[in-house]
Amino acid sequence: MEKMFRLMRGCKKNAHLRKIWMTMKLTILLFFLAITQMMAIETYSQSTRLTLNLKSVAVKDALDQIEEKSEFIFLYNSKLVDVDRIVSLEFKDQKISEVLDKLFQETGVVYTIVDRQIVLSNKADQASFLVLGGVQQADKVSGKVTDSTGASLPGVTVLIKGTTIGTISDSNGNYSLSNVPSSATLQFSFVGMKTQESAVGSQNTINVILLEETIGIEEVVAVGYGTTKKKDLTGSVGQMQSKELKNMPVSRVDQALTGKLAGVQVLTTNGKPGASPTIRIRGIGSVSAGSEPLYVVDGYPIDNLQMLNPNDIETIDILKDVSATAIYGSRGANGVILISTKRGKTGSSVISLDMYYGWQKILKSMDFLTVQEQAQYYYDGVKNQNLDAGKSTTGEPLKWFYAVPQTIMDVLGGQNTTDTDAFDAILRTAPMQSYNLSAKGGNETVKYAVSGEYMNQEGIVISSNFNRYSLRSNLDAQLSKRLAIKFNLNTAYTTNDDIIDSGNNGGGEGIVGSANTWQRWYPLYKADGAYFSGYGQDATNNVWNPVATANEITRKSEQLRILGNIYSEYNISDALKFNFMFGANTSNRHYFYFIPKLDVFNNVPAEGSDERSSSLNWITESTLNYNKSYGNHNISGLIGYTTEKNNNGSNYLSSRSYPNNLVYTLNAVSNILYQGNSQENEWSLLSYLARLNYNYKNKYYLTASIRSDGSSRFGIDKKYGYFPSAALAWRISDENFLKDVSFISDMKIRFSYGESGNNNIGNYAHLATVGYESYNFGGAATGGYAPSQYANSLLTWEKQRSTNVGLDLSLLESRITFIAEYFKTTNHELLLNVFVPLITGFNTSLQNIGEVENKGWEFTLNTKNLIGNFEWTTDFNISGFKNKVIKLGPEGAPIISGNNITQIGQPMGMFYGYITDGIFATQAELDAGPKWAPGTADASRLGDIRFKDVSGPAGVPDGVINTADRAIMGNPYPDFYYGMTNSFTYKKVTLIVALMGSVGNQILNSSDNQLYTRARYKQLSIVKDYWKSEAEPGNDPRPNNNPTGGLRQYSTRYLTDASYFMIKNVNLSYSFSEKIASKLSMGSLRVYLTASNPLLVTKFLYFNPEVSNSSSSLTPGLLNYNYPVAKSFVIGINASF
Repeated sequence: MEKMFRLMRGCKKNAHLRKIWMTMKLTILLFFLAITQMMAIETYSQSTRLTLNLKSVAVKDALDQIEEKSEFIFLYNSKLVDVDRIVSLEFKDQKISEVLDKLFQETGVVYTIVDRQIVLSNKADQASFLVLGGVQQADKVSGKVTDSTGASLPGVTVLIKGTTIGTISDSNGNYSLSNVPSSATLQFSFVGMKTQESAVGSQNTINVILLEETIGIEEVVAVGYGTTKKKDLTGSVGQMQSKELKNMPVSRVDQALTGKLAGVQVLTTNGKPGASPTIRIRGIGSVSAGSEPLYVVDGYPIDNLQMLNPNDIETIDILKDVSATAIYGSRGANGVILISTKRGKTGSSVISLDMYYGWQKILKSMDFLTVQEQAQYYYDGVKNQNLDAGKSTTGEPLKWFYAVPQTIMDVLGGQNTTDTDAFDAILRTAPMQSYNLSAKGGNETVKYAVSGEYMNQEGIVISSNFNRYSLRSNLDAQLSKRLAIKFNLNTAYTTNDDIIDSGNNGGGEGIVGSANTWQRWYPLYKADGAYFSGYGQDATNNVWNPVATANEITRKSEQLRILGNIYSEYNISDALKFNFMFGANTSNRHYFYFIPKLDVFNNVPAEGSDERSSSLNWITESTLNYNKSYGNHNISGLIGYTTEKNNNGSNYLSSRSYPNNLVYTLNAVSNILYQGNSQENEWSLLSYLARLNYNYKNKYYLTASIRSDGSSRFGIDKKYGYFPSAALAWRISDENFLKDVSFISDMKIRFSYGESGNNNIGNYAHLATVGYESYNFGGAATGGYAPSQYANSLLTWEKQRSTNVGLDLSLLESRITFIAEYFKTTNHELLLNVFVPLITGFNTSLQNIGEVENKGWEFTLNTKNLIGNFEWTTDFNISGFKNKVIKLGPEGAPIISGNNITQIGQPMGMFYGYITDGIFATQAELDAGPKWAPGTADASRLGDIRFKDVSGPAGVPDGVINTADRAIMGNPYPDFYYGMTNSFTYKKVTLIVALMGSVGNQILNSSDNQLYTRARYKQLSIVKDYWKSEAEPGNDPRPNNNPTGGLRQYSTRYLTDASYFMIKNVNLSYSFSEKIASKLSMGSLRVYLTASNPLLVTKFLYFNPEVSNSSSSLTPGLLNYNYPVAKSFVIGINASF
């Protein structure tokens, strides 16, 4: 409401705004026509009762309070209505008409109620409108007004442009105007919607679709167990709406968040169909308990978004600071993502069809040596191997001590002209498609929304795909004046044709690794069409044929998930509501694989397995909600109680005793099993929660919350955790010293502090457990059991203390909005395995002992650059964070995990190894050192890599490279990351361009064979400038079939800059006119073309600069032959009927 007053003040200074307000004034007057269209049924205005206690408040504040306590919206012109008048009134259980009669008694103000919209004016303007309305002349025009989803819009003002002649759409969105000149233009306007114009001409029927234009600070956001207006937020919450989702054809909901929100880093670490991205909200906070956020769908916490149809989503709200997340207690430390699905609306039924079809190709390829370059590299590598061993390299290379393989000589001599690119064989242009059919509608009593989806995504690597079949039904029913229920049901069946895509350097099943290793001089098929085997060849390591691996090995999974909950709301009074929710989530999964016995797999015995798992999760939730205003004091709050329990069960069997390849199921193995297990586990959670919201004059805000969680996962002495938070906000723009600054639309500062937690550990880590083992006794395998861990009654939650400071600024009537935030989080009592006395019988014990800090900043800028027939908007965000370990273990010893190190004073999981310093290009440089392992066969030689001498046994450089010289060599975290979306609209055409990027992070290639200088592995093209002699030193180490000088040690050689810039999404759409849509018997029709990931700019050497082979916080940023990411091109249709 305050925004309206600022706009009115601005009209005095701006001719363009005066013209807008004149149009708005005329539009407001037209609402009086609605009197003749009221139906003789009980409406919202007739059934709603209000209780108010107003003591010396301005009329505008009284109207604000009515809006807060109901669904009514007031429209008025301050020139016509004195809203600064001071009133004192008290009402109890009164109709809105009775309230307004008293509020405007003897003022000359009149009102018109159209459903939930109330128009205020004065009697003089009403009379002039009625006179003008009586002189209309010309033909009749009628039609229907709907929103972008096809739902009817009642109460839309339909005005003959330049006059006060018009009408209002009825409850079904229909309107009719008589005496409309053919030269006229109709204006359609509705609160929260963009005004639209349509020339009449010879048309007698004009149907119109209005698009949303919600003022940013008036948008409603979810905050956990409730909603609030964005203008009233005290915490840090980001939101994404359905209108943004429809422009991105994604298989998963979480993929749509990429690059869209400040502080939310969404990484596509794996390009496999249906794979989940990695989501980090404000950094990394746990060593061993995971860093994934909590997902809540329609009030129900879930652990997997794969089942959700993106087309069903209405809004996604991301809770980032502790003021927002503490209400989720022990599961809120990594942030919370609240997802609300679409619901039915009052009006006639609308059927929508949304479908797309597209094609995917690899986004970025790797650049290898050509077949001739690889052969020469191999030749020189064998030559250097002989020279290092003191062997002669004169004479026939086939007869050297270390002989050059015949295949290499044939390639160099031109006898072997084979040039196979294994990636060409396993990669493809893959189709993707989605079909969604939905229906929604309803009346004041019952509203419904139902949908069905089929989604198919073929993988760009052959033999991989993902399919989803989903159904959703949402039902809202007003059972009585006081009682309402909501019912949500989502069912999804998903299937995958799976492959092992990561790991292995070719000597195993990893398809990408095999394709990386497969040498160009070997074919994939023999002349007779049989597979060519990579085993036993003379010029390569043993490698599985990647095409055979993809075609002959079967890996399939299927999963059925059902999520349902029922939610009831009982209005005890206008101020007090009781809510109860019960829901359940069940999942059943089946996974199996079969590897046949084939020559191409070196005749390894056939192997198969079958795995089945199921889970059942249920939850109950009771909350009591209070919302009441006392003059200028607005108070709302809730108290609640919730219980949750989860049961899991699984079994697994495998065998290597298949007699042949005919039957892949385990009934073919004659009950001879290789492995098997069966297990059950469960956990439960019991919680109490409370929240209080207070504001004075919508200017000064206080929010406080607390949650108590009791979990079965923690020790008897630490069973309960308590998670409080508090937040303050001050709307500075409403202070007298800023009220006359016309260019400031809204300005607010926020501060929050509190604590949340993380309970993502094993279900029984606090208990003494027994492990079952097998051992050799008397030459035979014997079973037994022994203690596997001892009890820890003090084991408890990981906790996070968080501070957040924010500034919300809106300028030039909200054409520019800016949000700045600074945060600091300290995660303490982190769970670590620490050494314990051996007298206990154990080496380590899990204890709450670690501490990690994250500090960072976020900026968001949204601008409406151009408005009118041509519109241009920009949304930009940029974020950064710094992670630092504060405490580790009793003695603070670092945690070394392979080539990552976590140590005090540094970020978690930093890259750890040797720092390179060029190569030994001359004998003088080699003599000067420092050398690797001097005096050994592996000692540094001319042309080998040179390392920096960081330290020695005495803690100072000693001229020798050994383990003392390992150091932090790189950072897996970016300095900052950003996203920007530009939207251009001209009439019916819209172009949206979204881009994103990351700066400063690195990736470590843990599958380092392509830089190994050992040519039996296919090498990257960057090695071609290698050392040949002191006269031709090059910039890369010499090839060597037996690498020396520590080349096999992980070093900065295997690090690559993963900074990138990407055009993430380009969407071009055209919305057909209502006239054309009507001729096609449609309510609306939109077609679009979308390019996803069309451009990537990066120095990264491999497929995907966002890759990470591990989800562990201890080992981030590792590359290990991972599935490449795709770019796609899609054509789609959105239609409603």
